[in-house]
Amino acid sequence: MWKIINWTFALVVIAILCLRLDASAADGADVFDLADTDVTILNPDSQQVLGHGHYHVTRTDGAMSFEGENRFLDGEYDHEVQRVELTGNGAPPLLITYQHSFFNADGSPESLDALDAKTGTLACTHYHGADTPEVRQAKVDIPADTYVGSTQLMLLVGRLRERAQTISMHTFICLPGPYIIAMKITPPSVRTKWAMYPGNLIEVAMTPDFGWLDTLAAPFVPQSRGWFDPADDFNYVGGVFDRFYTHHHLMMVRSPSRLGGVKQTGASQ
Repeated sequence: MWKIINWTFALVVIAILCLRLDASAADGADVFDLADTDVTILNPDSQQVLGHGHYHVTRTDGAMSFEGENRFLDGEYDHEVQRVELTGNGAPPLLITYQHSFFNADGSPESLDALDAKTGTLACTHYHGADTPEVRQAKVDIPADTYVGSTQLMLLVGRLRERAQTISMHTFICLPGPYIIAMKITPPSVRTKWAMYPGNLIEVAMTPDFGWLDTLAAPFVPQSRGWFDPADDFNYVGGVFDRFYTHHHLMMVRSPSRLGGVKQTGASQ
């Protein structure tokens, strides 16, 4: 009797999973879904802990929102909010709005990066204490494959799940004015080891592509490198990147991590 019940239950579970897979294939959204993630932020050279971050994904009808916050031990923090619309045709979700606010250790605003794809508006705002903020703004045609921060990871994870041989996108940066530029993305190849996280991982490198200006822009161009775990549905497990486009190197590592005996410091570089 129990065997019959167990087999019946198993068949029901399989049927539900098949329905979910069919629904995922129909709207093309689940392949680009990200899980909520907690990260530790470190100095990549000394492996000293500099802070912690939390990233949360909310899915609603026809859209997803991404919210992330990084808090550093010296009091600095930043807060990122993005919204994407689902396409329903198997294509990646479209970035609609993006805001990334940076704050000084005393809580005062440092800068704000913002994008509105509906109006084509880009804005880079830099605060200088009580002085009038410096706002650099532009209206441009924003390519449909433009992603920033968390949504860049969304696209990378989705393409890795699709076993894509090539990955391309545009991104928005403030340098210090607003730009939409193409990204050079190293095609994922062989599995690799990373000392900060167990398993055989996929490593992806990304660099903004300024074309013939690359030589001049190189000293100011942020470098980023991410690691993804094929054994965990290609989810992001950590990366190395530059903060504020000034080579303030930082490393993020998702829990569980091999932080060992690293020690904390109150300086965020």
